[in-house]
Amino acid sequence: MNRTWSIYDFVSSPAWMRAFIYIAIISVIAFAANRFIDEVRPGNFWGLTYGTIAAVLFVGVAAYGFRRRTMKTSSKMKLGSSYSWLQFHIYGGVLSLLFMFMHINFQLPQGAFNWWLWGLTIWVVLSGLVGVVLQKWIPRLMSSALTLEVHYDRIPKLVAELAETARAEAASASEPIQDFYNRTMAADMEKPVVRPSFFVDITGGVQARIRQMDYLKQFLSPEEEKKLDKLEMLFKTKLECDAHYTLQKPLRVWLVTHLPVSIVLLVFLVIHLFIVYYY
Repeated sequence: MNRTWSIYDFVSSPAWMRAFIYIAIISVIAFAANRFIDEVRPGNFWGLTYGTIAAVLFVGVAAYGFRRRTMKTSSKMKLGSSYSWLQFHIYGGVLSLLFMFMHINFQLPQGAFNWWLWGLTIWVVLSGLVGVVLQKWIPRLMSSALTLEVHYDRIPKLVAELAETARAEAASASEPIQDFYNRTMAADMEKPVVRPSFFVDITGGVQARIRQMDYLKQFLSPEEEKKLDKLEMLFKTKLECDAHYTLQKPLRVWLVTHLPVSIVLLVFLVIHLFIVYYY
């Protein structure tokens, strides 16, 4: 594939992107001017103001998860479109990180709890941005060459069915086909396989494997050639399953490294706010 990617491939709304850039620039300028007026510390007026803005933004960002799970209710209450909530989730998350840094005057935190809060915030925002890239890039990569559409959870069952069909087809074929199947296909057909090469070549080198079959067809009768064609079709389908399995797995891994940590961060943030405003 010779597709060249740019930042614009990952920006759903230029308007939201421009608004984010303007707000970020104005905020940084305001912070720089603020430092000429008074020192910014986490516990003084300025630091608490930036910290409160960061907390409000993060709570708003976290609300996207609840919005997704109550879509019907949210639609009835006219709480905004899912698209707008998603854009705020992305750009609001980055802004919350910026205000968190402004809250601590772009210095390292003090104390174990604050270190955890600082680290979790960075992790959640950066992993969220990684998720944006994955959710934009991987579906486009798959749609560029794959003809099969299959849900990640169904892949093991589908592969088992393909393997069973392929074994039966090979067993009913001539000895050359059985030998070819056992040597070059059987192991690949048995279970889903993660193949990093799919990130480079979405076809998984299928053409090179098919050429081996084309060579064997020269020595087969028309009837046996049809059996090999059937095995070829099953093999291609299995490789597409492997492509889906390989490319969808990062999305699953991302989900379990982003969402649970976000919930932990939200709990830490509530504790932090309670300590700051009540003690």
